Amino acid sequence: MQALGWLASICLARFARLGPLYGLSWRVQNSRVEPYSGPRTVNDRSPDKRRHRVVFVDLARALAVVLMVAGHTSGALLASDYRSGPWFEAWTFQRGLTSGLFLLLSGFAFSLATTRHWSSHLQLSAPVFRRVRRFLLFIVLGYGLHFPVLDLAELAAASEAQWRSFLAVDVLQLIGVTLLALQALVFLLRSRRVFMVATFAVAFLIVTAAPPAWRGDWTAALPLSLAAYLSPAAGSQFPLFPWAAYVFVGAGAGQLYARWGAAHLARYATWAMLVPGAALVAAGAAIGSGSIPSDVAIRTGTCLAVLGIIAHVSRHLAQLPHVFGAVAQESLVVYFVHLCVVYGSIWNPGLARLYGEALSLAGTALMAVAVVAAMVALAWHWNRLKHIRPVAARWISVTAGVVLVARLI
Repeated sequence: MQALGWLASICLARFARLGPLYGLSWRVQNSRVEPYSGPRTVNDRSPDKRRHRVVFVDLARALAVVLMVAGHTSGALLASDYRSGPWFEAWTFQRGLTSGLFLLLSGFAFSLATTRHWSSHLQLSAPVFRRVRRFLLFIVLGYGLHFPVLDLAELAAASEAQWRSFLAVDVLQLIGVTLLALQALVFLLRSRRVFMVATFAVAFLIVTAAPPAWRGDWTAALPLSLAAYLSPAAGSQFPLFPWAAYVFVGAGAGQLYARWGAAHLARYATWAMLVPGAALVAAGAAIGSGSIPSDVAIRTGTCLAVLGIIAHVSRHLAQLPHVFGAVAQESLVVYFVHLCVVYGSIWNPGLARLYGEALSLAGTALMAVAVVAAMVALAWHWNRLKHIRPVAARWISVTAGVVLVARLI
């Protein structure tokens, strides 16, 4: 038990210091903490350019987090009587957009963070090992959210259904594995330009390969733990086909932004987001509804258009309240905690188990607002504590790790 507690303490401490799920970091300038979203270009030295870049990134990340929390809460609690009609279809489409936006931004920020120290990621260096360890932790946390039993002593008696649920691939496993693949591409290709082209090409291949991948019976040829990454047949909500394509598209868009978008934000927002977004939506509509390539094209195009609009809007904002940066920075903490609050976990029952799909529109809306407000408050206070009292934040995370693991013993 002491060994398990020690291991969990390390994991929770790392988890608390991961920063945002999207991989961006913070730096201290002039004795105050400022969010940092990517490398400076030759023409990006002025405070005005840096301000626009930070506003754009923080707005997009905060929007994705808030929509994600609201969507999960309402999806878990809304009564079945209200799950029909045009408005419900529009809401379902919006939820799919949130997932795509979340994944796009993961790849986007991977490129920004990598470009800052590109040469250090071309060899087996300390930054590469730290990054790999971070991505592996995403995978571990993803499986931890679906641990099949309430006590380690019951693990041997877990049913087949429980194991299938445990091995199903969710967002954290998808992001962790896909970011590992992106890091491998950086290591192998070495050129930023070649990497950018490769990310778009791989995204296209993933989308085109998704239909046959979904038709294949992977459980007959592969262990369930691997088959779950290839199709939803094993119960996965986010298999690599086609969801990894969003991360690769985001990585390519992030490379474009790192090259010239920060210095020319208006041009980047129009020609790298709005125009390609509209083209993808048109292509998806031309392919025909109901197919995976059509669905991915429409959702990717809409997400790019949303990001383009946010980028244009950010050019007219002097600054954002710190709460936006805090929510964006603590997206991993918010993701983990809100899933426990909404769906429950091995440590708590969750709102879905307490209420079920039984709330009215008004009740669901109020609950969604309450959960979003609670997660925003959590992000703000935890982010503030980490920067003002880092030692206290570390001890809190260590204590939380011991308590959570002790619950399983």
